Amino acid sequence: MKKSILTFICLLTYVWASAQSSVGVSVATSRSDHHMETVWYQHQLSPLLSIGLQLRNSDVKYRFVNARAIDRGNTIFAGLTLGFRIREREKHRLDFNLTTSYRRLENEELEELPQFTDGIEIDPNLIFSLKARQRFIFHTGIMLRAATQLGPESISDEQLPSAILLNGLSYRINQSSLTLRTYVGPMNGAGGDTEKFFWQVSVGYQYTFGKQVSPIPFINF
Repeated sequence: MKKSILTFICLLTYVWASAQSSVGVSVATSRSDHHMETVWYQHQLSPLLSIGLQLRNSDVKYRFVNARAIDRGNTIFAGLTLGFRIREREKHRLDFNLTTSYRRLENEELEELPQFTDGIEIDPNLIFSLKARQRFIFHTGIMLRAATQLGPESISDEQLPSAILLNGLSYRINQSSLTLRTYVGPMNGAGGDTEKFFWQVSVGYQYTFGKQVSPIPFINF
């Protein structure tokens, strides 16, 4: 019995290690944050499904505590990402991705508000990738972001799902990729008092290792 369990664990470890995985890092600025840094790991469970983790730190520019805007603070995110490949052909690919993040926001501005608040952000998105040339891939799609503040002053509609357009360009060199991404679109919530327009610009690096199949697209935000 012990031998069978050990064999199974070794086989599982081999399959996991030999399958395609990606690690990456990105830096960004946005309507909500002066700057943010993200690191992530994504693993291909099957040709159609991947799962990953991401960590993000940001310096607050325009965020909300109890539906009141602050412009000084820090935010830490820890998220789980699922990637679903919907369709793929030689030149194009369609993916649905879902990122669910726990958020810890530190308020460094208004003393009458809590110093720390917790929340959840959900980012479903649909991305179409097109190989423009041998090394270039163009990405376009739509993201629907929703955010909820937890705790005694819970706000379920802190941010309501709004259609945010994303566009990006990746440049691949063997197992490495460099990507530029932009996000623009409306964003509202908390009775309509939240920001009315969202934008974000990010640059990232991704390295893919393990068994080479169809490359995992950039799916972090």
